[in-house]
Amino acid sequence: MSEANQEGHKEPIEAGPKGHEACGHDEVKALHDIEEAKADIDKAKDEIQHGMQDLDAAEHKLEAAEEELEEAHHHPKIIHFSVDGEDYETEQRKWTPNEIIKEFSGLDVATHYLVETDPHHQANFQGKGDVPFRLHDHASFQVISVGPAPVSDGTARTGVPCFIAGLKSLGFNPAIAPGKTEHVYFDYEIPTGKFAGQQIKLGLVVPGDFPMTSPRGVHVSPRFYPNQGGGEHPRGGIHDSADFQNALGGEWQYWSRPYKNWGAAKKAVATYMSHVWKLWDTQ
Repeated sequence: MSEANQEGHKEPIEAGPKGHEACGHDEVKALHDIEEAKADIDKAKDEIQHGMQDLDAAEHKLEAAEEELEEAHHHPKIIHFSVDGEDYETEQRKWTPNEIIKEFSGLDVATHYLVETDPHHQANFQGKGDVPFRLHDHASFQVISVGPAPVSDGTARTGVPCFIAGLKSLGFNPAIAPGKTEHVYFDYEIPTGKFAGQQIKLGLVVPGDFPMTSPRGVHVSPRFYPNQGGGEHPRGGIHDSADFQNALGGEWQYWSRPYKNWGAAKKAVATYMSHVWKLWDTQ
């Protein structure tokens, strides 16, 4: 073959095994790159999802902090509240129920517990004496004895106007039974226990030397249990309440439930009404 032919001649590309091997290598690399890209996309999506969750959590935290700040702006620095009808004030916002009992009633926390009686913030702290809570302005508390409610067959005596004034200060609207000036009655919503929420009438005959002596029981309308002279609370010591029934109509019964250890208690209407609260709580 001439020299010119040799210079113009080009060797053809091999189509044998070596060519297929080069093509297969490129395909494997491309597939590998695709898988890596998909993994990167999934990882990015996961990071975006977690980022959105973190963003939501941060936004909720910010909202809660703003609400707390707004609440702090609306709450006065000095908090006004009452315990057993006595008014107090404090700058301390966090208290435990037992601290309130010790500080403001002086009673033994081993035999008493705290309840909040405000209609919008009712709470029973029995068994939670050492659990802190936030004290709000105008809170109202009563200290309740853990002892059993005693039963007595004694008869209550006549009442005095100071008891009516005390009931009004607690938000009740008492009235005098016609022809029975010592018999006080008022509408009452049962705040606790299995009858909670029921609207009833409550009657009291207050001793003439109140607050030295407390009423010895409560008169309720309508009837809740059959009459039973003996026995224990809640079904024992229950009799007809003829005076209230004759004066006001309807069905009335008398529950003989004297306030145990009244002599050692703070002698106030609110203190006696804490006793009434417990009678319903222990039904």
